[in-house]
Amino acid sequence: MPGHHPIFQKFSRWQGTAPPGYRINFLGVKTRNAYFTQWGSARRSTTDYPDFDEEYFEWIDVLEAVAQAEGRFTMLELGAGFGCWLANAAAALQQSKKLPYTLVGVEAEPTHFQWMIEHLRSNEVDLSRCQLVQAAVTAFDGRVGFHVGQTVHGGPANWYGQSVGGPVEVNAVSLSALLRPFDRVDLVDLDVQGIEFEVLQAAAEAIDKKVKRLHIATHTREIEAALRSLFQGLSWTSVHDYPCADQQPVQNHATDWGIIGFQDGVQSWVNPKMETTE
Repeated sequence: MPGHHPIFQKFSRWQGTAPPGYRINFLGVKTRNAYFTQWGSARRSTTDYPDFDEEYFEWIDVLEAVAQAEGRFTMLELGAGFGCWLANAAAALQQSKKLPYTLVGVEAEPTHFQWMIEHLRSNEVDLSRCQLVQAAVTAFDGRVGFHVGQTVHGGPANWYGQSVGGPVEVNAVSLSALLRPFDRVDLVDLDVQGIEFEVLQAAAEAIDKKVKRLHIATHTREIEAALRSLFQGLSWTSVHDYPCADQQPVQNHATDWGIIGFQDGVQSWVNPKMETTE
């Protein structure tokens, strides 16, 4: 069994008993079982570091972003669902640097958006430091069709693939607009179900000036190639790059932590123009 990425050694593991109806991860973040009906017992309370799975690389990006933050920590989670990674980042900050923070969560599905508020409150995240936006993240500002509520794929508790192109009109917000108030953003975590290149290309100038690190869930090989071209053209550094399953149930890839199956792909990029220290 491979050892964990060294970033995990900077964070101690929670000890305790999960309250009824919740699961708790190694940082002590508790999550309602009702948010995860499609995974059943796959999500559990644990004092151990995360499993070696597709999300492992998201953990690395979040924890490294926290460890390298200076002065203030700022993070955007786009296609945030119930704000899982915002809560994880807040818990990591509380355990380590205790920096002031700004957390931005953007989610268009109404039930997921309410769950995000509930999840952050239940984990004692200071909502006065959060900007929670009920909207779809797109390449433009305005309105767009979106999948919400019960669909042929499932409902909010058993399907997290809601995307642009559905029958319900919702607010739309661009990444450029979301970045406008900030001079420096430690992490943008993006899962926008197939329009990731459009969103990032439209905001490329602002991203290059303001963002230190990107974690991107990818959904087609064509998108992945376009993202590589975009960020190589900006002279960013690729940290992790694992292609999506692309019409297969799972795509297995060799990693430093063994063979891992991916459904969504993963790309992590770091901006060398933004100085980072630990």
